[in-house]
Amino acid sequence: MILGIDVGGTHTDVVCITGGEVVSFSKVETSPDLVASINAGVSSLNVDYNNIRRVVLSTTLTTNAIIEDRLERGGMIVSAGPGVNPDLFFLNKDFYLVEGAIDHRGREYRPLDESGVKQSAGLLRDSGIESLGIVSKFSIRNQSHEVRIKTLVEERFKYITMGHQMSGSLNFPRRIHTTFFNAGVLPIQSRFISSVYQALTVLGIGSKLLFLKADGGTFSSSAAKRLPVETIISGPAASIMGALALRPGEKCAAVMDIGGTTTDIGIIVLGLPLFEPKGISIKGLKTLVRGLKTVSVGVGGDSAVSVSKGVITVGPARKGPPCCLGGRIPTVMDAFRVLGAVKIGSEERACEAIKNIGSACGMNIEETAKTILRQTVVSIKQAYRDFLDEVNANPVYTIYEMLHPETVDPEKIILIGAPALAFKPFLEAELGIPCDVPQNYDVANAIGAAVSKTTARITLLADTQRRLMVCPELGADEGIPSTFTIEDLRSAGERFLNRHAVFLGLADDYGIDIIEEQCFNMVNGFRTVGLNMRLKLQTRPGIISEFRKMLF
Repeated sequence: MILGIDVGGTHTDVVCITGGEVVSFSKVETSPDLVASINAGVSSLNVDYNNIRRVVLSTTLTTNAIIEDRLERGGMIVSAGPGVNPDLFFLNKDFYLVEGAIDHRGREYRPLDESGVKQSAGLLRDSGIESLGIVSKFSIRNQSHEVRIKTLVEERFKYITMGHQMSGSLNFPRRIHTTFFNAGVLPIQSRFISSVYQALTVLGIGSKLLFLKADGGTFSSSAAKRLPVETIISGPAASIMGALALRPGEKCAAVMDIGGTTTDIGIIVLGLPLFEPKGISIKGLKTLVRGLKTVSVGVGGDSAVSVSKGVITVGPARKGPPCCLGGRIPTVMDAFRVLGAVKIGSEERACEAIKNIGSACGMNIEETAKTILRQTVVSIKQAYRDFLDEVNANPVYTIYEMLHPETVDPEKIILIGAPALAFKPFLEAELGIPCDVPQNYDVANAIGAAVSKTTARITLLADTQRRLMVCPELGADEGIPSTFTIEDLRSAGERFLNRHAVFLGLADDYGIDIIEEQCFNMVNGFRTVGLNMRLKLQTRPGIISEFRKMLF
């Protein structure tokens, strides 16, 4: 048995899958105590917990902590050298710049100022900071300065994040942002994972715990503790993976996950989701977190409806449940209830709520309900059209990061989320393309989390003149001969992935893809002095074989 848990802003969904089929599911309201929500959802299942062998969790925890400014106070020690001024990317007063620099080839350009490191660490620790981020420019070419800083200060801090472990991609500002976010959310994630384990243990569930990442893959709880920033925006990723699981092989389709508060939109091309090639942005800051390309619009089934000076406004806030279910603020779902599109709750309470809105703008109750729904779907349509324009205006990358030359023009929309069936006719009329609502649409996110494969990505950089190969994500380096070739680098990449599979949180059923390969001659005068090579590998993402057997 596999358990999938998606902790959304409005509801927590839990599904139990066995033999490729959903055998039990539950939906409970998400409370401020996320562990209590998980416990309530799992407890509602009618299954034998002893048979559960895998639990996968998608959660809003890290995303909300960043967006709502609830990060733990984290400090940063940064070394840069010439070039970009890191001060331009410092996010609070707890950033300290120290002397020391690595050049673009990975050679020490300026020695590390160890006394400055100790002084900065002392100031941060004296101010009560327990989590530290460390970033050195070009640390992916040589992590020695970051490792040395960690060695000098590790007794003073409970949590430490090093920038070279965030990604093998070059981008100093993005690395600073990513490391800062990881440092700030790491204590929160660590406590959360411990609490989830305790809750599952009380229920008698002792299986391994995985977390869904922004790239639509999963990784182990130990990896999630180390790199919690990878779980930001995992909710939209669960939506896309759920649609892939329920509707595999789509040539070109949009995915809309309509929740209580927001609608998440993504694209599937040739059975694969589209990616943000450089990394996702959160709260206006660009990161190196690899994630699926999605957009969220602030309208959903529980979006609050208000009226001012005869003008109706839908969303973007959710102010409680619909009036038909005992809430006090009219919502989109109340408009559906008035028109008979849903049968939940009290029709009388829904009619009273929508009637009051209509009275303020001179419309009868049916006209008011239709106006609310039209405004809602128009907001979704506008976000969808803007999203398509953005995708087609920029290079489009699939999950394998290969350039896709065709214009993205979805043939259908896969609708998931609790209100999907109610929205279907209204969206079809407004968008003019068919909307497909698959079976188990209301718990598709939890299904997506449950059945996604584990994924990892590593970068290898080789310099035959320096006779050195490094893997920044693993903090590893090896000596190589001057005769080392790109073929040797490919073999080394597979060896690194296989050797560190447990550390990376990988399962047994992974395949490996090369997603980037570069090789340049290094010339001194008129003579070639070596090769500079770069290789990116990732384990192949997708849906686990147990679930796919049911589909084909």
